[in-house]
Amino acid sequence: MHDYKESPDALVRLAQSRIVGGIIVRYFEENRGRLAETFGMWDAVVPVPSTKNPAPSALTRAINEDYSEFVNPVELLIRGTGSMTFNKASESGFQVAADVRGAKVLLVDDTFTTGARVNSAAHALQAAGAEIVAGLVVARKINPPEFNTSDLWERQTAIPFDFTDAPWWAN
Repeated sequence: MHDYKESPDALVRLAQSRIVGGIIVRYFEENRGRLAETFGMWDAVVPVPSTKNPAPSALTRAINEDYSEFVNPVELLIRGTGSMTFNKASESGFQVAADVRGAKVLLVDDTFTTGARVNSAAHALQAAGAEIVAGLVVARKINPPEFNTSDLWERQTAIPFDFTDAPWWAN
């Protein structure tokens, strides 16, 4: 997940970006109906912006590179003045760049470590009048020693992963 944004090699960034975009699109294509049935339909798919990379977000670029006809991400958030640090959300970490009153938003983030970024993004959108239908992430980063999550790590890595399995909320 790191290389699609941070690799110094443009070809590596492009290749990894296509993989990340493909994961998002495949998930949406296979689960769009179940997502809407479970969480409600949305008006916009909004990527959570990167903390340090300029707009458009790497996630938006990853989707738009090859897959914009399947998922059309909308850049509604810009970096705000608030300090977002590891494990600390900020009410002013993001600002909304358009009128979102009454909009139903599906937030999408590339990596979930502590939830600070996605929570900051959700706060900005809700404060501006949007309803957050759900938040989806491509990858969950778990640092067992840092978070004392060794039991979770052991339990999850023991479960085989297969894209053909239904998502947890569809069962």
